[in-house]
Amino acid sequence: MPSLRILMYCNTTRGMGRTARIIDIAASLSQTLETCSILVLTDLATIGRFKLAERVDYVHLPSLTNSTVNSARQGLKLERSNTLRIRQKIATSTLKTFRPDLVWLDDTLLNIPEEMNKILACLQTELPQAKRAWAFSDTLGAPDFVQRQWERAGAVEVFTNFAESIFILGVRPFFDVAKAYRLPESLSRKLIYTGYLSGHEKVPKRMHEKLAQMGRRLPMVLFTTEGGTDDFAMLDTYLRFLESNHMEVRSVIIAGHSLTSAEKRNLARRAQALPHVSFKRFSKHLRHYVRHADAVICTGEYNVASEILAHRKAALFIPNAGEQPDNYHRAQRLHERGLVAMSAPENFQPDVVKKFLYEHLCNGPRFGSAKSYEGLSFDGFNQISESIQELIGWSQTFEAVTAS
Repeated sequence: MPSLRILMYCNTTRGMGRTARIIDIAASLSQTLETCSILVLTDLATIGRFKLAERVDYVHLPSLTNSTVNSARQGLKLERSNTLRIRQKIATSTLKTFRPDLVWLDDTLLNIPEEMNKILACLQTELPQAKRAWAFSDTLGAPDFVQRQWERAGAVEVFTNFAESIFILGVRPFFDVAKAYRLPESLSRKLIYTGYLSGHEKVPKRMHEKLAQMGRRLPMVLFTTEGGTDDFAMLDTYLRFLESNHMEVRSVIIAGHSLTSAEKRNLARRAQALPHVSFKRFSKHLRHYVRHADAVICTGEYNVASEILAHRKAALFIPNAGEQPDNYHRAQRLHERGLVAMSAPENFQPDVVKKFLYEHLCNGPRFGSAKSYEGLSFDGFNQISESIQELIGWSQTFEAVTAS
């Protein structure tokens, strides 16, 4: 099998979900494509905390300040234009030096047109033979919103000229991207629905020990946020519920990166005073916590939602419609199927938590009949590997060798 170089681009807009997803995909590809080398290009500040698979490495970009998120971490004290220049030089130099056979681009690149134009121009002039694939989650938001965004970014023209394939990390029965976003037939033929991404990795030994120590005597509730302006208020609400109710549950709270140090200290101190509460500022094993939980309260971020669906967990989604249009649209559609409960952040109060947990831990079955899950598949990692082999021509080569 010949060698293969893959470059995977990811811009962090909120939380670490997108980069964590790219790292998971890279790890899966390193297992199935034994001669591949993968370089991840990301601006996630905490990328160094992740354990990378063999033949996977990363190049770090300086982060762009997101004014809509109250992030405790500040980026470079530079004007945006200067930060972009640095990012563009790093990105184009990496492309020229690494010379990938396949470039995987995240849809967030559309939101940084200066960077996108530099990267695409570099690909066109320096690496015209490299295959180009884009990747979207199961939904990017409501059709009207996405169509307006794509019209401003010239997305249809970009995908027409700079995409051999477009991976949809979901299933068509849940959301038909081509129909909803009114893609022309020429682009619809490029879409590859992979199914949801779930469970490609084994539980690490230390994580397995942590989960074993928690035991199963009490039902476990996982509460996790995604780097939005509502994070502190939502975490405060959940702690107020625990402080005022004596419900016997074990809680794992993962606060995320958007809180200030003072907010984290406030929440950690209150959590420490409560029984059976574990407060974490960060976790790279979020998927494992979801699988172990009996109920999940979250914003509806893709990675968490995939595990919730794959393992049929009771879930309450609290997406911010303005900051998280993809999460909000995902929550709406899953709520319509009866698979999750849903609340707006401004309506999220301790009585909402109490009602949700009593209904789904104490008084009845979990969400969704078997019919509600029809059409959902969770073999995304394998489908991506097979589709990449087809894209670069490996499947035809293998078939020819086998036939001879």
